[in-house]
Formats: sequence, structure tokens, C-alpha cells
Amino acid sequence: MRLGLPRPGPARVVAVTTAVALAAGAAGWLVGARVRSPADAAAAHRPPPASLITVAVERRTLTATVTAQGTVAYGAPQPLTLTGSVAAAEDGTVAAPLVTKAPAAGRTLREGDVLLEVSGRPVFVFKGSVPMYRILRRGSSGDDVQQLRAALRRLLPGRGVARSGPLDGRALDAVARWYDKRGYEAVGPSREQRAEVRRLEEAVRSATGPALADAKAELADVRRTYGISIAGGEVLFLPRLPVRLTTVTVKAGGAASGVIGTVSDPALVVNGDVATDDADLVRTGMPATLEHSSGATFPATLSAMGAGAVPAAGASADGTPAAGDEGAEGSQEAAAAGTPIRLRPRNPAKLKALAGQSVKITIKVGGTGHAVLAVPVAAVYTASDGQARVSVQDGAGKVRDVPVEAGLTTGGYVQVTPGGAETLTAGDRVVVGNR
Repeated sequence: MRLGLPRPGPARVVAVTTAVALAAGAAGWLVGARVRSPADAAAAHRPPPASLITVAVERRTLTATVTAQGTVAYGAPQPLTLTGSVAAAEDGTVAAPLVTKAPAAGRTLREGDVLLEVSGRPVFVFKGSVPMYRILRRGSSGDDVQQLRAALRRLLPGRGVARSGPLDGRALDAVARWYDKRGYEAVGPSREQRAEVRRLEEAVRSATGPALADAKAELADVRRTYGISIAGGEVLFLPRLPVRLTTVTVKAGGAASGVIGTVSDPALVVNGDVATDDADLVRTGMPATLEHSSGATFPATLSAMGAGAVPAAGASADGTPAAGDEGAEGSQEAAAAGTPIRLRPRNPAKLKALAGQSVKITIKVGGTGHAVLAVPVAAVYTASDGQARVSVQDGAGKVRDVPVEAGLTTGGYVQVTPGGAETLTAGDRVVVGNR
């Protein structure tokens, strides 16, 4: 189908001219709509009008803390040294003391335990700071005797052992009871001693006159030390019990003398350092929280700081001596990094699997103790008159300044108390910036 056009002539010229004009106008309008002046372009790129950034005032309990890194470890190892000799054999033969039953590393020694056997005789561990250095007999007195009495009173409270005084029959009976309870026999009078007592008793029965008095005096003198005795090598006094037997250096059949291993406090501790600037904020006895990388947390208490918290040189986290001098160098480096601290977990057994691992230490050094008004630190500013203020924006967008007294600052928040006639309540919106 063909469209008809006006016949040549004036009408056709007018139609063509009109079409061209309409096409040119449309093109001009389109181009004009797309082209902007520099002023229009700049106006289009201007940022929107500034608006305020606000946050709500909160009522919360603020807690001030000091954080540090620490390592879970056993106490520093101490050498375990045998002193004295065990009792001789019944037949009186004397031989070099040999270990007949060696101890096992890793066990916990408690008061009254048998540490090892030497020539078939037990070596007990009792609590005491004075070493055992002699044979104790009836009538013996001194610090070592008082330590033995104290140990017997703790182990056998029903035996009626006196708190003090020379060794007497009741205390020695308790000694015999403890040996028997652990499967051993206490050392009684030797064959020669028994024979001597029988001879003197016969002399008393047969003597008369001055000789009788002499025989009685001699018999009484022998009986003052007659009876059960404790060999110096069968009791090992340790200043602290229980302890963990960390290493053993003897075997069955070896010589029983000198250092036979090391012991350490069986309770796990956490050793760390706080920054020098924070050291004045912490005190022993402060509560703390230990956090493992797994997210597990454990309550603890700061038990020592400064020189008293420096780990012993050469001690590893599991309580065994470390090789070389690396431990000493590590201790010196730690001391240089800050102030050493030591914490005792409330439940050390729960950290047993974490020995040697790092934990985050958070020590509570203060706090408000109750809920207070708190705002972000960025919300508080100091005016030209030196007064701290916050700017509060109401629902209509109006802003008013409220003077405040700033209190504890921690964790990015600060305690605020409104001053003057102005009010500030939880939920009010305070200005912290603009955008």
C-alpha cells in the first residue's frame, strides 16, 4: 500500500517544511535536556545537608579492667634430696643404700606418703621446714621432733599425740601405727639393746646394797632411749605439701643418695605481665577472668606481683626443668616487658589440659558497683568555661546542652551525672558527631 502525498505545488512545499521544523524542534529539545551548565553540574554533586549522629543514653554498670596475656603453668620445680640413712638390717649388716622401689614422675605427694623404698625401708614425706638429720628415739627433742609430732597429730588425730615435748611412748606408738598402716614395720630395739636390758634387769634382781642403786640407775638410763626409733633417712620433711613429683632421676637398683628428682606445687598458676603504666592499678587479691582461645573462661585471683611473681629460671610450663639457659633469658625478657604477675585459678583442675597454653587475663580494678548513666566518650566535650557537657537532641531535632560531671571511664563509655537544673535520663539522644 502506498501513502499518497500531496501533488506538486504549494501544498506539498508547506507539508515538507512543517515536517522538517517539527523534527528539528524535537532534536533540539532532546539535546537541550541532556546538556547541563557547569553550575548545574556542580549543584548536582553537592553533599546533602549535614545531619547529627546521636546515640541513646544508657543505664549500665561500668567495670574498669586491666588486660594482659599469660601462660598456664605449674609452680617452679625444687630439688628433692635424700638425707640420712635408713635403718640397718635386723642382723646388723650394713650395705650401701640402694633404691629398691623407685618413685614415679607425675604423681602428687601428700603428707604421709611413701616417696620410695631404700634397701626395703620406706621413706615417708612429712610437712616441715627443718630437715631430718639424725635418728629420733625416746627422749629426743628439737624442731624436727615438733614437726614429727605435728604430722602425727594431722595423720592420726585419735592417737592422743601431745603437741609438744620430747618423744614419748605415746608418740612412738603413733609412729609404729603409721608404719603398720602403710605396710611396714617400725624399727624397735636391736638385738644388742634387748640383751642389754635383760642383763640390767637381772642385775637389779640380784644386786644388793650400793650395787642395787647403781644397777637401777643404769637400767633407767638405758630405758630413757629404749624402744622404737626413726632412722634419719626414713623421713623427708618438705616445706609444702602436697607437691607434684615432676622429675625422677633414680631407678631401682641405683644408689640412694643426693638429689633424686624435683617437685613443684601441683596447683596450676597463670604467669603473665601487665604494662608498666597499669601496674599501679592492680593489687593482690583482685578478681580476674582467664579466657582461652576456645572461648572458655575461668575465674581467678591475682596472688602475686613484682619480684614474687617472677617464674623461676629454667622452669617450663609443665613444671619440669627447661634445657639450657633459655628459661633465665625468658624470665629477664618478661620482666623487662612489664610487671610480672601470678594468678591462681579458682578451680585449677579445670585448667590441667591447658598447661603451657596462653590465656587472656582480665583483672577487675574498679567499677561503679551499680547501674549509672553512661554515654560514649565521644559525646562529652569541654566548653570554653571548663565545664563538661553533652548535647541532647529531642524528637523535633532541637539540640540543648546539658552540663555533666564525668565519672569512671572504661570500655569507651563514661559515667555522667547531670548538673544544674538540666535533666538527663536513659533513652535521651546525645550527639556524638555529624554526617
